[in-house]
Amino acid sequence: MTLPLRGALCTALLAALPLAAPLAHAQSGAPAHAAAVAFDIPAQPLSSALLLFGRQSGQQLAAPSALLAGQRSHPVHGTLPPAQALQQLLAGTGLRATAHANGLRIEAAPTAAPTHAPAAGNAQQTTELDDVLVHAWRADGRYRVTHSGTATRTGSALRDVPQSMQIVSREVIEDQQLVRLTDVLQNVSSVQINGTGGNRGETYQIRGFVTPRYAINGFALTSAMDRPEAFVDLANVEQVEVLKGPASVMFGLGDPGGVINIVTRAPRPEFAADAALQAGSFGFQRAEGSVTGPLNASGTLSGRVTAAWQEEDGFRDNAASSRRSYGAAALRWDPDADTRIDFAVDHVDQSQPFDRGLIATDDGVYVHDARRYLGEAWSVTGARKTVASLVAQRAFSPAFTLRLSGRYSDAHVQDHGAVDLQGVEDDGRTVRRRITDRTEASNDANVRLDAIFDTTLVGMPHRVLAGAEHTRAQMDFASARANIGSLDMWAPQYGMATRPVTRPNADYAYDVEMNSVYLQDQVTLSPHWKALFSLRHDRVRSDQNDFFNEERTRVKDSAVTRRAGLVYQPNDWAALYASYTESFQPQSGQTRDGAALSPERGEQFELGTRLDLLDERLTLTSAVFQITKQDVATEDPFEPDFSILTGEQRVRGWEVDVSGRPAEGWQVIANVSLLDAEITRDNTYTVGNHLVGVPRYSGRLWVQRDFGGVLEGLTVGAGVTRVGERDVDLDNSFRIDGYTTFDARIGYAVTPRVDVSLRLRNLTDRFHIEGVQASNNLYPGTPRSAVVQVKVAM
Repeated sequence: MTLPLRGALCTALLAALPLAAPLAHAQSGAPAHAAAVAFDIPAQPLSSALLLFGRQSGQQLAAPSALLAGQRSHPVHGTLPPAQALQQLLAGTGLRATAHANGLRIEAAPTAAPTHAPAAGNAQQTTELDDVLVHAWRADGRYRVTHSGTATRTGSALRDVPQSMQIVSREVIEDQQLVRLTDVLQNVSSVQINGTGGNRGETYQIRGFVTPRYAINGFALTSAMDRPEAFVDLANVEQVEVLKGPASVMFGLGDPGGVINIVTRAPRPEFAADAALQAGSFGFQRAEGSVTGPLNASGTLSGRVTAAWQEEDGFRDNAASSRRSYGAAALRWDPDADTRIDFAVDHVDQSQPFDRGLIATDDGVYVHDARRYLGEAWSVTGARKTVASLVAQRAFSPAFTLRLSGRYSDAHVQDHGAVDLQGVEDDGRTVRRRITDRTEASNDANVRLDAIFDTTLVGMPHRVLAGAEHTRAQMDFASARANIGSLDMWAPQYGMATRPVTRPNADYAYDVEMNSVYLQDQVTLSPHWKALFSLRHDRVRSDQNDFFNEERTRVKDSAVTRRAGLVYQPNDWAALYASYTESFQPQSGQTRDGAALSPERGEQFELGTRLDLLDERLTLTSAVFQITKQDVATEDPFEPDFSILTGEQRVRGWEVDVSGRPAEGWQVIANVSLLDAEITRDNTYTVGNHLVGVPRYSGRLWVQRDFGGVLEGLTVGAGVTRVGERDVDLDNSFRIDGYTTFDARIGYAVTPRVDVSLRLRNLTDRFHIEGVQASNNLYPGTPRSAVVQVKVAM
C-alpha cells in the first residue's frame, strides 16, 4: 500500500463503533438490535458498495484489498438494520464483517475461501498491498490516526514504533480551515516555524533544531538547496506526519530534530468530489477542488485531479500582492490483487512579495506592528515547481513484497529586487538595505528499491526491510546585488528609493549525489515485547563549480547511522518504549590546512509512552528525550576565515500530544512542549547559551463540538496557541517576546454535502513574531482576520 492510502486507512480506523458488536453478533447468528436505516445500494464492485454502506449507515470498515479484488456486491434496498443490510451486501462473496478493537473489518468467513484470500496461518504476514479503506462520511474520532509508513516504510501501527511521531489528519486541516503548513504544524508539539527564506517556502524547527527540508510521500526535498523552493498547497494533502528525532536511517542526510513528511491524497476506486471557496481579510481569495473515481468498468484503474488558486493582498503595507496556482493529477492501477502502480504529477506557480520580516536594533528594540513592511512594492520572488513520481509494487507472496519508487522534480526560483535588511544605524531607526536579483534553477532525481519480507526465526516473527537508494540533485545559482536607500523603520516612506542596477556577486553550479543501502528488522519478541533495529550506509559526493571566483570544490562524505528501540505493551491500550537514533548532515567550509569539514552528527535517547484511552477514542503520547548535535563548525580562533569542529549543541525536552474524541460529538487535538536547548561546547559562543528561536515552552489546544438534536449540523471550534520567549542569536543578546493567540470557527451543514463556515484568527489582534531566524529576520504573524468558506462534498 502506498503512503496516501495507508494514511487514509489510519483515519478510517479511529472510532469505537456503536454498531460493531451487533454486526459481529449478526454474523454469528445472534440477533441485531441496531435501528433500521434506509439503504439504496445497487449491485456494483464490492469496494464501492461498501463505501455506500458506510455513508448510508454512518459506519466505517476496513478490508484487505486482496479480498475485494474482482468481487461484486448484491443489491440492498429498503429500510433494514445495518447488520442485515451488510449480510445481504456480502452474500455469496465468502466474506463477513467482524468487530475489532479499531472498528469493523471485512474478512474471509470460516466456511469459505475466496480466491484472493491470504493463506491460512499468515495473519501476521500482511503485505504493503494489504488494506483498503472504506470511508464513512464525517466519521467520528477523525482526529486520531493509528498507522503510518513514515517511521518504518512498512505501514506499522504507531504503537509498535519506538520513536515519537504525531500525525495531523485531513479532517483537522478541514475543521480548522487551514491553508498554511505552518498552521497545520502548530498542532504538533516541539515544532515551530523558523522562517520562510524571504517568503519563498517554510523552514521549521523540530525539537530545537532547524530542519530546512521536509519530505513528500517519503522522499526528502532536494539536497541541493537549504530550503523548499515553494510553499506547500494543502488542497492535495491527506495528512502531515512529524517523526521526532534523528531520522537518517529512513531519509539519509538530515538534521537531528526530525523530519516532516507530507502525504498526498491518493485516487480511490469510488467516485468522490469536494470543492471549497474562501474569501476574507486582506483581500484573501481561494478556490480549491478535488475529484476522484474509477476510470474503467472493472475499477482497476482510478484517478484523482486536484486544483487550487489563491490570491491575497496581505497584511503588510506597500508589499506586492501574492498569488499561487496549483494542480495535481494521480493515477492508480491495480491490474490484479497483488500488484499496484501509482503515478502522480503536480505543479505549483507562485508570486510573492519578497519579505524578510522585521529587524531589531542591537539593544533588542523592534517595531511592534505586523503591517510595517521594510521592503518595496517592486520587491518580489517567484517560483515554479513540477514534481513527478512513480511507485510500482508487487506482492509475490503474503510474505514478500518488492517496491520500486522514483521521483523527479524541476524548479525555478527567481527574485526581482529582493530587499535584504542589513542592520540599524546608531539612531535606532534607520535601516540599511540592499537588493538582490537572484536565480536558482534546480532539479532532483530519486530512485529507491525496497524489499519487505516476513519470516520467523527462533520462534519470533520478523518483518525485514532491505533497500537501496540513489539521489542526484543539481542547482545553478546566480545573483547580483546593489545597495538602496535606507528606510525609517518607525515611519517608513515607501517609493523614495529607486531600483538601482545590480552587479553580479555569485555564479556557481552545485551537484550532490548520494548512494545508500539500508536494513531494518521489526521483531515481535513476545506478545508484550517488540523491537526495532535499523542500519544505513550513505555515501555523499558534492561538487561546487564557482564560476565567479573561478574555484571548484569537491567533497566526499560517508556515514553509517543506526536506530534501535524496544517497545513494551502490557495490554492492548498502552505502549512504553525506549530508543536510540542517529543522524548526519554534510557541511560546507574547510579547516585552515585545507581539509573539508566532517559531517555534523546527531544522536537521540528517548523514552516515551502511547496510551489509547476511553475505549480507544483518545490517544495520548508523551516523551522525554535528549538530542546532541556534534561536530558543529565554529570559527578557528587562529584563522577566523576557517573553521574547526569543536561545537556541540544539546536539547533536552518533554512533550505531550493528545488527539481524538473524548466524548460523543467532541473532537480535540492538543500539545505541550518544554525544551532546554543550549550550547554545550564551543570556542566562539558561551557554553550554556540558548539556541536561536527555540521557546522554552509552547503549546496548542483545539476543541471542536459537533451538535446534534435541534442544533444538528452546527459545529463550533476554538483554539489557543502559546509560545514562550526566544533568543535572537547564539550570543543571547536579547529575547523576542512570547505570545498567546486565540482562534475560533463556526460552521453549519446546510445539507450533508454543503457546509458554510466562518474562521476567525488572532481574535485579540495580538502582535507576535512567529519565526525567529536572526535579528534582521523576524517574521510577524497575521493580525486579526476572518475567512468565510463554502464547502461542497460528494
